Amino acid sequence: MEKGKFIVIEGIDGCGGETQTNLLKKHLGDENIFFEAFPAYKTKLGEIIDDFLHKRIIYEDKDVEVLVYYAEILQFKTKILNELNSGKHVICDRYFTSMFAFQTLAGKKTEDILKLDQMFQVPVPDVCLLLDITAEESQRRKASEKQGFDKLDRNESNLAFMNAVREQYLKVAKDQVFCKWEIIDGEKPIEEVFNNIISKL
Repeated sequence: MEKGKFIVIEGIDGCGGETQTNLLKKHLGDENIFFEAFPAYKTKLGEIIDDFLHKRIIYEDKDVEVLVYYAEILQFKTKILNELNSGKHVICDRYFTSMFAFQTLAGKKTEDILKLDQMFQVPVPDVCLLLDITAEESQRRKASEKQGFDKLDRNESNLAFMNAVREQYLKVAKDQVFCKWEIIDGEKPIEEVFNNIISKL
């Protein structure tokens, strides 16, 4: 049996990841797909991340933040491998690849995050598609979605932070860190973005 393909869609908040993964699932056929979005808020570790993002808990040590994010992804390692080996395609809306943008801004170096993964080795995507939008567009979209700027979480409300994350994403993509990356203009119309995704695949 031919192994399935592992596709990840990345980008800052509001980049259109959910919209494009839904279109991609429909294009490839839902019955042939295993999908997961990260953080996976339905899990216990995902709940902890949600509490952190909405300032209900605070990590005094940034190392704890890094480990929680990694463990939350690692819990899906066996599931992803099994689905790929069964012939299904795996699509993730964000993944371990997010850590190279977000956690490096928390003080970790790219090589440190790679060293962490060397111990446990989460599956490597066949391709990671970066939907690139500006921080200003990110904040506008999220405020519209949540019906107010006062509803934004700690990351979404921080324009300087989101701009820094975007720049880090672009650097990681250009350096081809961890896996193959493709950069797509996420500010184009939805159908045009999707057609660009299909052309990259």
